Amino acid sequence: MNSSRRHTSAAPMEAQSIRIDCPAAGDRRKVSVSEFGAQPVEGFCNGEAFRKAIEYCRQEDISELVVPRGIYRFISGEHPVFDGLRDFRFDGGGSELIFSTAAAFVTIRHCERAVFENFTVDWDWDQEPLASIGRIRQVAEDGLSFELELPEYEGVPKRFDIRTLNPMNPRTLTPGCEGGKEFSGEPLGPVTVVARNALRIELSNAADYRFLKPGQTYIVRHYVYDANGFELQGNRHLRMADITIYSAPGHAFVVSGEQRNWTLDGCRVVKRPGTTRCISATADGCHISNSQGHFVIENCDFSYNGDDCLNIHDNSVQGFERIGVAKLRLSRVFKWRNPFAEGDPIEFRRTDLSPTGIVARIVEAQWDERGEGCTIEFEAPLPDDLVGNEILFNRKYDSGRYVVRRNFFHQNRARGVLLHAGDGWVENNHFYLNQGSAIQIECGAESRWAEGFGAENVTIRGNLIESCDVNHWNMAVIYMGVYLEQGRTRYPVFRNICIEDNTIVNCPQQAIFVSSCNRVFIRNNAIMNSNTGPRKTAEDGDGNCVSNRELYLGSLMVSHAEDVTIENNRRLTIVPATEDGICVDPETTDNVLVRNNTGFGDRSGVDERTKESG
Repeated sequence: MNSSRRHTSAAPMEAQSIRIDCPAAGDRRKVSVSEFGAQPVEGFCNGEAFRKAIEYCRQEDISELVVPRGIYRFISGEHPVFDGLRDFRFDGGGSELIFSTAAAFVTIRHCERAVFENFTVDWDWDQEPLASIGRIRQVAEDGLSFELELPEYEGVPKRFDIRTLNPMNPRTLTPGCEGGKEFSGEPLGPVTVVARNALRIELSNAADYRFLKPGQTYIVRHYVYDANGFELQGNRHLRMADITIYSAPGHAFVVSGEQRNWTLDGCRVVKRPGTTRCISATADGCHISNSQGHFVIENCDFSYNGDDCLNIHDNSVQGFERIGVAKLRLSRVFKWRNPFAEGDPIEFRRTDLSPTGIVARIVEAQWDERGEGCTIEFEAPLPDDLVGNEILFNRKYDSGRYVVRRNFFHQNRARGVLLHAGDGWVENNHFYLNQGSAIQIECGAESRWAEGFGAENVTIRGNLIESCDVNHWNMAVIYMGVYLEQGRTRYPVFRNICIEDNTIVNCPQQAIFVSSCNRVFIRNNAIMNSNTGPRKTAEDGDGNCVSNRELYLGSLMVSHAEDVTIENNRRLTIVPATEDGICVDPETTDNVLVRNNTGFGDRSGVDERTKESG
């Protein structure tokens, strides 16, 4: 092998030295919310008292706001907003803040050197549940209706919107189960109460719901993306510590804007003990989008989320209409998701994610009234060879440079950690019973989603992954790939990725799949009981599974890649498996080195290399 192509790894050292400054020391005063009328009393609304206390802290440069221990309710919809505070500490004193209006529970924006710690937030489930356990009692013979029993309740709650039905294991009551298929409540027909705690739900056609059978159990979400627990926007040097979120009608934490240098330490997104709740936050545990990165998430617990435990990404968009030499019209955008603005540098990528070499700066962005369409004018004429299907990256944002360590990601509906950004360390975490992949590295653009600018310099090390990919979402518990309308790409949008010293136990299909990458190192991993689920074929239907399942071969697979090293990995099987090999697609890969691996069938320990290009 040519020495210029020797496989060596480059660690993202910058991510390990992220600094979060503490509030500056001083002799400024401390005040209590009780001084402004806050009361831990049933039926009392604390919105106005907290607002007055926070405003006083801002105007008088108060260093610390404390909350005497108790349960504080927010009833009228006025929720705490911390804006522009500096060198500030909020000590919740072990209190609980209970909310009953679908608006962000706590907003923290444009604060600098601030600490928020030691309190719990929750939704008022006595008012209405965020989700319910539903069990199919009966399916009509003609397949045009089914009866859904609600075993938690004596009667059907007054408000019972059916937003989604997500399969759950009826024995463990955890999200996902073998062969489970989720479906939306939007196309369902009329709903009728047929018993004290049972509903009949009409179906528009029987063919799409042939999978329904008596005894199947579902998480019935009544809220999905309605309101977030914490909205963190544009803060610098922010520390969130020892905060518990029992539930929220949306994401638990949302991070966006100029946010940079921040941490979650010892925070928990968990179900309230002593309840029969089937969900915590109805969407992601922590959703990071269009931010400035530089963060640490450590010692946290994310569980029973309605979507991913942790999602790190920036948003792109594909397709536009040329309406002038320097002006474009975008129609597949939303202002909240694609915050184009004056001064933003926009990079144009081809449909395979390869660079065009074109970067242009916005001088004006005009949004329509609904925020669902945008006209962008650039400071200079754009090249004539832009054809209109290119993918736009807004390079103002980069949510990369992160450390995710010593966290517990478990028993949630979707992925454990979804990485669309680079310069990161994901180490010493525990992943357990996540319905989708434990760790998914992704980038893509299509009509539904357009997320990520690729990922470079990522280390995935020392993680324990147990019983994940419950529903065979991505065919591998560590999955790296793109989603594009034309399929996979040879362009290496993922570079310098190290997957080492991880233990993977009990996965239904592959342990590791990597693609659209170069300089990837898969080494010293222990894989136990991989490929123990039934083979998936096209007859299974899409459901929660990827398409083209027949293209996923072996226990570890490389496709559309270059310069990959697979070495010193050990596979151990105690129960029967459908496959056991290391699969390297010879038609889409170059320079893949496989050596010193054990337990991978006929290819164990074989030192071999696919063709080298160039």
